[in-house]
Amino acid sequence: MKNRRFVITCGLIISMFNMGNVFAQTPIWQGKGRIAISSDGNEHDHDDWAATPLSLALVAAKGLQDNLVLYTYSDHVWGSNQDHPTSKSGLNSYQHMRESALKCGEWFGFNNTNFICAVDNAEVAYNALRDEINKSSEENPLVIIAAGPMQVVGEAINRADVSKRQYVSLISHSGWNDNHSDKPHKQYWDTHSGWTFKEIKAAFSGEEGGRLKCIHITDQNGRDDYEGLRAPKEKFDWIKTSEAQNNKAYKKGAWEWLYTRLETCVKKGDFDPSDAGMVVYLFTGIEKTNPELAKEIMENPVFK
Repeated sequence: MKNRRFVITCGLIISMFNMGNVFAQTPIWQGKGRIAISSDGNEHDHDDWAATPLSLALVAAKGLQDNLVLYTYSDHVWGSNQDHPTSKSGLNSYQHMRESALKCGEWFGFNNTNFICAVDNAEVAYNALRDEINKSSEENPLVIIAAGPMQVVGEAINRADVSKRQYVSLISHSGWNDNHSDKPHKQYWDTHSGWTFKEIKAAFSGEEGGRLKCIHITDQNGRDDYEGLRAPKEKFDWIKTSEAQNNKAYKKGAWEWLYTRLETCVKKGDFDPSDAGMVVYLFTGIEKTNPELAKEIMENPVFK
């Protein structure tokens, strides 16, 4: 009887160990290469007013400012400011994104990152991302985080060297971002077409297209079984109260400024920096994110 119990116990332990292996998370970021981010925020949803600075702050917490080689913001290249021509602060969508991207670059030390306003000149944005793709190799891979419509990302990949695409990973989470290029939000003024996530995957992930790695994770707005990065405001109180804001890795006042940017996007009592969940995924391998995961990264900075 004792032997039987021993065998059963061992079997349970082995099963639990195997389950742990099944659910173990392997981060996409493996300590080498570069990161590029493309976000909108200049039109329609204003989540990027909050997501852009939180994304940058998370990258900075990892000490990877110089690895973030390119940030194309306001990448709704077909126009700005129709849905949000102004706000409580008096800024329109275009101005909010400039504040979120460029000011955050100053607060969190992105001195060598190329920040490009895509709506100002789409060709510059396309070619800048193309050039980063063309620098890619096995020892210098590129991760592209798509936090806006796929047009800038898709056109850059289309213009890039086919042989370089195998060293590039593309991450998306949002069905809206995936499809908006071909599904304009408004019937009249917002008329356009362009690259979608499905088209990018079909054109470039196969052998002939260059073996681009297309990664689509769960929606970072959350679902019934996970919170995501859109969450009640109190779940982000740690940004105001954590002692980590005084860490030498951060400029004095940086976290306070970050919180003011989250306050620009409140939806039914939630802050919505949902696109920043892709950065959490990049560093943790965890798709079903929550604000605590962002807190863990921010409170344990890598100082270089």
